[in-house]
Amino acid sequence: MSQQATPQEKTRCRYCEKELHGRAGKIFCNVDCKNNYNSRIRSFKRATENELFPKVINAIKKNYRILIEFHLQDEKDGILMVKKTDLENLGFNPQYFTAAALDSNETLWKSCFHQCWADYEEYFGLRYVLE
Repeated sequence: MSQQATPQEKTRCRYCEKELHGRAGKIFCNVDCKNNYNSRIRSFKRATENELFPKVINAIKKNYRILIEFHLQDEKDGILMVKKTDLENLGFNPQYFTAAALDSNETLWKSCFHQCWADYEEYFGLRYVLE
């Protein structure tokens, strides 16, 4: 729908609704109205985008808190094997992670920051990586 004005009808600013004067096709009365209008549009878009963020962020935080309880940075033998059911009973959700990488054996390692895990049938292999 276009805001073209007929000779009797004046166009109005999209933000403050003041009557516009000047060139044809003008849609804001000044730069402040234009900025405020666009800022409001962006904030509505961000609000709908952010609805899922708390769930994801909280799941990543929970995974991280669970993994740091294993003190992987102190593990001398490399990989600590933990039953999947044990981690899942603590609330660990392997679908949420911050990064993923393949090692030289083509094993997929997922991580929450420096706390990493790999999926082995009934176990998760856990390790600490500072790279």
